[in-house]
Amino acid sequence: MLLYAQPASRIVRLGVDDVIRDGDTVLLRLGEPASPVPDPVAALLLEHIANRDNMNTATNPASRWLFPGRRAGSRPAPTTCPRS
Repeated sequence: MLLYAQPASRIVRLGVDDVIRDGDTVLLRLGEPASPVPDPVAALLLEHIANRDNMNTATNPASRWLFPGRRAGSRPAPTTCPRS
């Protein structure tokens, strides 16, 4: 699976700080400069950030991972990423 030609192993290392809102534009920091995200995907990405999985566990309430894992400070392995 690729997103902007990035393998899942790279995508799961993204943090919420790698998603940048600049007015109505959403950018994804995969390198410099950050890449613009098209509107339909941008809306999904922002919704995901607002409702990320595994944020209600006692060990993970402040996780900064875009795709937080079940253990404190962890992210999921690329093979366990949710598929939508």
